[in-house]
Amino acid sequence: MAEISVRNWNNETVRTLELSDTVFDYPLKEHLVFEAVLAYRAAGRAGTHKTKNRIEVSGGTRRLWKQKGTGRARMGDNRSPLWRHGGTVHGPQPRDYSWKFPKKMRWNAIKSVLSQKLRDGKLVCVEAFETGDHKTRALEAAVGKGLGIAGKVLLVPHDGLRALDLASRNNPRLKVTRALGLNVVDLLDYEVVVLSEDAIKQLGEVLA
Repeated sequence: MAEISVRNWNNETVRTLELSDTVFDYPLKEHLVFEAVLAYRAAGRAGTHKTKNRIEVSGGTRRLWKQKGTGRARMGDNRSPLWRHGGTVHGPQPRDYSWKFPKKMRWNAIKSVLSQKLRDGKLVCVEAFETGDHKTRALEAAVGKGLGIAGKVLLVPHDGLRALDLASRNNPRLKVTRALGLNVVDLLDYEVVVLSEDAIKQLGEVLA
């Protein structure tokens, strides 16, 4: 059975926590993770791009000159795509880029990345997140000096912590996300994932 050490903020091992093999001993499936990232990014696209066709641009419908006898090419109105300020042909229109990505596939992708983080030693479990101070400097000292973690860190508490949000949002290398709001892109973007003991138990129950 997979195990992880529960640490305090002095980086001392307090106890050992047994983890579900279903969640934290899942094989790495790169293509599944790739598909989950594509689905996540597609769902985040605004899709608000818009161009005007010949019906929407300003202009008239009057024929510019007669059909024959002028020596020029035949032409209808000045809203034609051939003219400057004319309408755009087959231009982008507002659309939704997201597609239905099965929930079990999304969960399996998260399990795959979490298990690989655990095998690489990039998954850290702490007793609880201290919420007494909302200062960025205090959280940076706790993560950098207390836990001895460098690089980008994803903090995953069990529930919403206002002080933790305030302390992390001004630090580009730290990000806070809830256990049930965890996604594949954040797991891949941040080198080390620090979870509270309650958060890792909650993930084990939900993802199993």
